[in-house]
Parts: sequence; structure tokens; C-alpha cells
Amino acid sequence: MHRYDIYLLQPDVAKRFIRAEAKLFQLFEEYETVKPLYHIVKKQIAYICRPLPVHDICEQFSLDRIDTTPNERELLFMEGEDGVKVAMNDERMQIWSDGNMGDEWPWFDQLQTYDPYFFACDIHRQKYGWLKPIKFKSLLLENV
Repeated sequence: MHRYDIYLLQPDVAKRFIRAEAKLFQLFEEYETVKPLYHIVKKQIAYICRPLPVHDICEQFSLDRIDTTPNERELLFMEGEDGVKVAMNDERMQIWSDGNMGDEWPWFDQLQTYDPYFFACDIHRQKYGWLKPIKFKSLLLENV
């Protein structure tokens, strides 16, 4: 089973990390794997990310809340019978897939139409990237 963690970055931060996505991935990886740094890295992530607009995303995906955690911060959803499970709070969205790559693509496609600054990570498989590639503008080309 694959798990994708999806964060919504601040636009100015996202633009600074074009072509430096490995550094972003390293931060999110440390958040998940290096427990002594958890609280420090969590603050850094809170600084570079925007809160997920959970209500708006639910409307875009036509989702109904299935379950919530006791503190009401995490919402759990299921998408049909395609083996995809989704959990979301204001910090991040997590998508679990049974491994068939096509199962999560509808989610990625809809998220990229909502906002261009979503960054996805699969920590276990060391895969990461923008859901919607951000165009890089070179100052050298603008002066020509």
C-alpha cells in the first residue's frame, strides 16, 4: 500500500523551491522519520505551508465526512471501491492506495485544478513532486 502526504505550500515558498524539491522532500521526510526533531520540523512545516481548506476541498470532491478522530481535527473519507482511502486535516491530506497507480490520479488531478502549490511525498518509496508543475522563469531569458 502506498501513502502520499500532500501539503499546500505558501506561494512564495513554492516559487523559491522550484528545482529544489529534494530539499522540501528532506524536510517532510524528517518530519515523519526523525522523532527527536519532530516538534522543530513541525514548526518549520507550519511556517512554509498554508492550512488546507478542508471544507472547500470536500465540496470540490463532493465528499461527505465519514468519520472524525476524537479531537475533530482529522477527517476520514473513502472514495468508492477503488482501494483509495483519504484522511485530511488543516495540515495535510493523506492518500492511501492499494498500489494501482491509476487509483490516486483522479485525486491528484482535482487537487491540481484547485491550487497549483500542492506538494506530494511518498516517504517510503522516496518519491515527491508538485501535483501541478510550476513553471520556472529564468531571468537570463527575460532580458533577451
